[in-house]
Amino acid sequence: MFATKNPSHGRLTPPAEPCPAAEDGESAAKYLFKLSHDVILCLDRIGNILCINQRGVQLSGYSDSELRGANVFEFLLLPEDGQVAREMLADVLEGKAREYQLRWRTKDGAIVHFDGASVPRLSDSGEFLSTLCTLRDVTERKCAEEKLRKSEEKYRDLIEISPDAIYVVDAQGICVLGNRAGAELAGIPQDELVGTPVTETYLPEELDLFRERIEKLKAEGTLRFERRFVRKNGDMVPVEVSLSAIRGGFFQAILRDISERKRGEALLTGEKRLFEMIATGVALKEILNALCLIIEEFRSGTLASVLLLNADGLHLNSVAGPSLPKGWTQQMENLPIGPCAGSCGTAAYRGSPVIVSDIATDPLWDVPEHRASALEHGLRASWSNPVLSSEGKVLGTFCMYYRETRSPNSQDLELIELATHLVRVAIERDRAEKALRASEQVARGQVEALTYSLDVLATAPAPDKFIGQMLSTIGRLLKAQSVILWLLDESNDSLVLRAWAEGTNFTKADPEHPFIKNPLSWKDDPGLQEMFFSGAPSVCEDIEHDPHVSAALREYLKAGGTRKFLRIPTLVGGRVKGFIGIRHEARPPYRAEEIELAQALAHQAMLAIQLNEFAEQSRQAAVLEERNRMARDIHDTLAQGFTGVIVQLEAAEDAIACCRRKEANEHLQRASELARQSLNEARRSVHALRPQALQRGNFWEALKRIVKNTTAGTALHTTFELRGRLRELPLVWQENLLHIGQEALTNALKYARPRNFETRLICNSKELRLELRDDGDGFKVKGGHDGFGLAGMRERVEQMGGKLTITSARGKGAKVVVTLPYNHESMT
Repeated sequence: MFATKNPSHGRLTPPAEPCPAAEDGESAAKYLFKLSHDVILCLDRIGNILCINQRGVQLSGYSDSELRGANVFEFLLLPEDGQVAREMLADVLEGKAREYQLRWRTKDGAIVHFDGASVPRLSDSGEFLSTLCTLRDVTERKCAEEKLRKSEEKYRDLIEISPDAIYVVDAQGICVLGNRAGAELAGIPQDELVGTPVTETYLPEELDLFRERIEKLKAEGTLRFERRFVRKNGDMVPVEVSLSAIRGGFFQAILRDISERKRGEALLTGEKRLFEMIATGVALKEILNALCLIIEEFRSGTLASVLLLNADGLHLNSVAGPSLPKGWTQQMENLPIGPCAGSCGTAAYRGSPVIVSDIATDPLWDVPEHRASALEHGLRASWSNPVLSSEGKVLGTFCMYYRETRSPNSQDLELIELATHLVRVAIERDRAEKALRASEQVARGQVEALTYSLDVLATAPAPDKFIGQMLSTIGRLLKAQSVILWLLDESNDSLVLRAWAEGTNFTKADPEHPFIKNPLSWKDDPGLQEMFFSGAPSVCEDIEHDPHVSAALREYLKAGGTRKFLRIPTLVGGRVKGFIGIRHEARPPYRAEEIELAQALAHQAMLAIQLNEFAEQSRQAAVLEERNRMARDIHDTLAQGFTGVIVQLEAAEDAIACCRRKEANEHLQRASELARQSLNEARRSVHALRPQALQRGNFWEALKRIVKNTTAGTALHTTFELRGRLRELPLVWQENLLHIGQEALTNALKYARPRNFETRLICNSKELRLELRDDGDGFKVKGGHDGFGLAGMRERVEQMGGKLTITSARGKGAKVVVTLPYNHESMT
């Protein structure tokens, strides 16, 4: 026969031997004893081995001879299993069959596990002979079970130490296993988890989702989603769920509490919303109240507030605290900041965080009415952080209150820092916008004042009315009670009231004003003395207590309802010439940008006043200039004309003396013509008309005619020379050149007694040059003369943008040279 493989052990077994005859029972038993894959052995009453089959010998590692007669307790059994074997022998001795489990230690030290069964072997008379035992080797199964047990223990250990909730659920959604975190999440003891339906953790309206997810899990094997987990007490917790199918139709669910993540996401969303509010210019109070609500939502049980430092630097103003009692916010505003002023007052005073875990006992709250008010409103803990500007100055505080004693953890401290940073950003952005608006107001005020000044100047009002209108503009832009301009009379150091504007009343003047009653009393006012010395604006925020205000002025201003004022010095050439006083009733403190606007408006007003004065000066200068023009014209026409008349009359006198009547008549005729021409020139000069000589041609021809007519019949020899081509000249040039030529001729006839008079005009591409020369007595150029003629020459040449050169000496004649460049400016 062929050898066959043992299915249990995988070893080849010898060929099957023929079975003894069935009637031979003893032989069959021996045959079975020999071939059995189980261990078969017989023991006596005390456990000695009477016989053992081949399988037993094989497993034990001992020889058959070593085993026979050996005590099983001492030779094979593990000590720990001895009790089980003794109980088995006792039962068998009483005639009972027994099943059990035990272990052998083999010769090589290996451990073999057995499932055993023992029955008594009795004689025909019922006498006990031995114990027949069959032992089945279950070592492999036991090893597998041990591995499984250890695996299960490891799994349990792993899920127990997991921070996530882990449940094993059957196909009906009943929990069959859960860890400690799962029990904590559900809010029930861990031993009550088993048997709990998963549907109890769902909201009623979401039960359909549970069934849909189970079906999807069966199809896909894994599933992940987020849901709201309902605890035993009804609280809802946001969780992230990971489901996976495991053997036996069970499902493993891992649930992670994502409350912190959700709060963090909500905080981030809130932070973004706050930045959007800041960027879009939402009111600061609204932004800070929104911040408090975001913090309160993120950290349950928090009551958040924001306080801003008052302008007095001593108190805090509540700007946000949507969940705090109103009575408490009023109490906070009443308490000045200081080293022992609760949490917020102390934090603002120190400029550093103040953490109070128990308001009832903390020494920083040792202000009886303050502590009592906090406790009365149910406040037990208070954590305050100062809000510091980018320059390190205290802007206010951010505070978190709690209704139970509580100390912050690291996350709380991080949250406080974040909130404080957001408060600082919001405050500084708000102040930056206000500063920008104020700057725009300053610019608009300056433009408006300047425009108004120019408009007023254009209408040429009376000076007093003009100044009053300017002061009224300042009062309107600054919403002032009144605006007064005082000027300093430097001759006696007294103040002079220049203008007083109240609304549209520009003419007010109160004789009871201390400075009007006594113009020197300003010297008793320290503030004015300092302003005149420094040239800087002077600000009085409180007339009642400001030591820089004189007693007389204080009483006067108080009687008129004034509570504060600005003094803006008026500067001319860097020197204080007076000041503008701007009075206000009760109002917020003056801001830097308002003072800047007041300075700008005062400067514009002073500029406009100076422009008005300049305009008046220009008008007077124009009158003077016109007078000078007429004087020059009279000199250059009448005086010169009369000189010609005198010359002709003297020549006529000489002719009559020599009995040359015809020649005398000619001289008299010329004198008459010159007199009539002079009369016409005088009329023209009064009406500022063009010289009559120029009516009939250009100045060169007119000048030649005048020279010839004036010197006709005299011993004076005249010559004329034109070099180059004469351009078309402006009328002003022609008039001036003509008068200069007349003046030079007249001076020669009156003073020099010349024999020759030369007139030369040179024209080239760059300039015109008029030369007038005589060979008379001459004069000292720097000597004292009738200077109006020479002065008139110089004025005319300067008016044309040219150059006048006069050279002369005693006995050497005189030369007058006028040089005029052809440029655009001089010819316009």
